Amino acid sequence: MKYIHEVKTIILNVFPLGKTKFVEYRSIDEMLALVKTVGGIVVEKIIQKRGRPSAKTFLGEGKIEEATVFARENNIDLVIVNGVLKPNQHLHLSKLFPKNIKIWDRIDLILEIFDRHASAPEAKAQIKLARLHHDIPKIYAREATTLFERSGAGIGTRGAGERGIEEEKRHIRRQIKFLEEKLAVTRKKMLSQQNNRKKTGMPVVALVGYTNAGKSSLMKVLTRKPGIKVDDALFVTLETKIGVLWLPSVKTSIFVADTIGFIHDLPPQLIQSFLTTLTEAREADILIHVVDISDPDYREKIETTEDILQRIDCKNQARILVFNKYDRILERKQIAEGNASFLPLREYSNQSPICLSAEQGEGMDQLKRRIESMLFPER
Repeated sequence: MKYIHEVKTIILNVFPLGKTKFVEYRSIDEMLALVKTVGGIVVEKIIQKRGRPSAKTFLGEGKIEEATVFARENNIDLVIVNGVLKPNQHLHLSKLFPKNIKIWDRIDLILEIFDRHASAPEAKAQIKLARLHHDIPKIYAREATTLFERSGAGIGTRGAGERGIEEEKRHIRRQIKFLEEKLAVTRKKMLSQQNNRKKTGMPVVALVGYTNAGKSSLMKVLTRKPGIKVDDALFVTLETKIGVLWLPSVKTSIFVADTIGFIHDLPPQLIQSFLTTLTEAREADILIHVVDISDPDYREKIETTEDILQRIDCKNQARILVFNKYDRILERKQIAEGNASFLPLREYSNQSPICLSAEQGEGMDQLKRRIESMLFPER
């Protein structure tokens, strides 16, 4: 397949009945951002309002025909479904569209982004394992269809297609076993590193939040750790990075961990694949929840992050809510003057959020003081 920056793409989306236009646009905008992250060109969006996706082709018959005609007439290379396709849905769509057109769902797209950004061997292994777990049900669906089509071909006979599918399944199972064993070794190594850090007596704070909220920018400012990549793009950070922060008032250093960003509807299998990377969040003394406060959807993204934290068993850790990128909003002067009329400050007043700008380096002293007071209340 060509690199995705050369690929003309159609997005297919089912929008549930009863949802507002705002929710629809937000979902599509995020999908466009995901495609943009890998350089894709979206030339058409085909959206259908219906109670639930078609069990066979995701979109209904008329909309799928519209999509296939458009794909043929416009030399489309890639069709992306804004959802998670069932194996039989993927199989039917693959038969309806020309063979040269790739059919992806949301998981395939996110895995492609992960694959582009991963550099550490353990992250690459996690991505490959997630991809294999996502792909193997499609092979079983192909096998079931092949057996059904050959049901009258004679007893005891097997076609070349069946033999090829069986070999493909064995190959994938071997790869999965190898990667699971490799990641088990990685987990032991990471646990050993965590235990060594615990022996130093230095606390750990972990940066968590929605993808592109500015966690890496904050990490860079706080720790001055070299080599931290900061881009205005989704899923730039895939491997946990550990830095050291000096707290001047208590004359103590602490560890700071930057973790993978979250996203709405992140499939459970992807969360499971990255549990090794997210171990630092589960073991941290404090979670710093970083929010892009210039994003109109900040409320939903706060909820998404908290939901995923619950799912990875980060329920009881202390939190610091940080509103990042406040330099991009009109109310900046009000915040600087301590004006509590700024809506997010009122909405989340029970969490005493801190407004800052990692990009401008503003608000760092306040954040450090909050960390100090929580970790070392007696000093």
